[in-house]
Amino acid sequence: MPDLSSQNETRELERRVFYLNTLLEVAKALHDCRESRDIFSGVLAILVGTFGVGQAAALARHEDGRWHCMSCRGDRLEEKVKAALAEAGPVAFEKVLPALKAKLDHSAKEECFAVALLHANEHVGGAFVLGPRLLNEPYSKADHELLAAIAGYTARALENLRLYEALQDKQAQLRLENLALREAVKNDYSTAAILGKSAAMQRVLQQVRNLGKSDANVLITGETGTGKELIARALHHHSARADGPFLGINCTAIPENLVETEFFGIEAGTATGVKQHAGLFEQAQGGTLFIDEIGDMPAASQAKLLRVLQERTLRRVGGDRELSVNVRVVAATNKNLQDEIAAGRFREDLYYRVAVLELHLPPLRERREDIALLAQHYLKVFEQRLARETAGFAPEVLYALENHDWPGNVRELENEIERLVTLAEPKQHLQFEHLSTKFRRASANTAMRALRPARLREAVDILEREMIAEALAKFHNNKSRVAQALGLSRLGLMQKMDRLGLSTSRSENT
Repeated sequence: MPDLSSQNETRELERRVFYLNTLLEVAKALHDCRESRDIFSGVLAILVGTFGVGQAAALARHEDGRWHCMSCRGDRLEEKVKAALAEAGPVAFEKVLPALKAKLDHSAKEECFAVALLHANEHVGGAFVLGPRLLNEPYSKADHELLAAIAGYTARALENLRLYEALQDKQAQLRLENLALREAVKNDYSTAAILGKSAAMQRVLQQVRNLGKSDANVLITGETGTGKELIARALHHHSARADGPFLGINCTAIPENLVETEFFGIEAGTATGVKQHAGLFEQAQGGTLFIDEIGDMPAASQAKLLRVLQERTLRRVGGDRELSVNVRVVAATNKNLQDEIAAGRFREDLYYRVAVLELHLPPLRERREDIALLAQHYLKVFEQRLARETAGFAPEVLYALENHDWPGNVRELENEIERLVTLAEPKQHLQFEHLSTKFRRASANTAMRALRPARLREAVDILEREMIAEALAKFHNNKSRVAQALGLSRLGLMQKMDRLGLSTSRSENT
């Protein structure tokens, strides 16, 4: 016959196994639930079965501080608990508990109840309240420990669910924002948003619309600063790949020994400390890769780019796996690639792979009708960026801008407008004197030639304005020295400056 100690050990072992099975059952229930009410209901059902309870309630505290009944077990208990909680209002749990115990069993002693709190972010966010057991046994210390452990698991599950729901809300918000941004980008790079009313630019925009329908590679040619990347983006957003990525790279900005790594990626361990890196072709999968200044690509890299375009597969540096490529290439150059081919600096076979379709951007001097339009656009841009309000362009400034040859094209025009806005007096016209010195020398001759048929007084005014502006710049606004150099009295100089609209408010050294 077994002794008493071995029987106690057996019972203790059975109790531990029972508790472990209970925890396992709770864990499974928490894993399967995706709603907070289901979590409370599922765990309460397990507690009722485990402890043999006739009446029990699960509560949650909402953001408004009020307690809400999430689940109940017992005859018509839910109505009573909800009434008690509604009457209590937003109070601490300790003030709600006596009324709850009375609803569960008003005649039971204190030790016949078991309570476990659910802590969330150092606050009580919920509770399980168990009434008397059906066998009228008191809750043991081990029972309370098990109940506390289950409450801890439940609190963590509820917190994880809250974070999961918050993450889903953020993801939904990000998806909506992403869609809105994509639509905004499409609008920004639509042909309607690209400035240009000249016939030359209208032909370019029509080509963009036509070439966007194709998936063939495109070569964009044109001088530096003509806006080749802007047109490349417009091609992308008018194509079937508009929802895919657009990535751009300038061949002159990459060291020669890193060109292949940037384009094709590299495998981990290829060199000491090197981690795996996906190249631009992989990152642009399903979209468009813009290769600017392709005429400056090293010869060795040209051969590997040709292979990718031919085979539609690539192999990372140091790798042995072939990765499929689904990318449209739009390349750009300011060089004559036919001359580069003749000189042996560019592969002819790569040229025919890249230049399936070609698009040439005219320089700004060949579309002078667009200069005023672009100038007004950049004026608004820099007024907003520099938080400075001006009265716009003085007529002679706009005339000079329209008659400049712009070797740097749109980029040079943009820089000149930024200079004008930076130097302008608040709420005053952008003056001729604010133009860069080199620009003013070139534009003065052009302006004078263009004004020969005009009235003599207007031509003289422009010449005087130019001479005074140059002298002011040369003598750092010292009006006494300017007057002496121009053969005028100081008063005569001030009167001319006032009549010609030149600023007379600057300080001088006398």
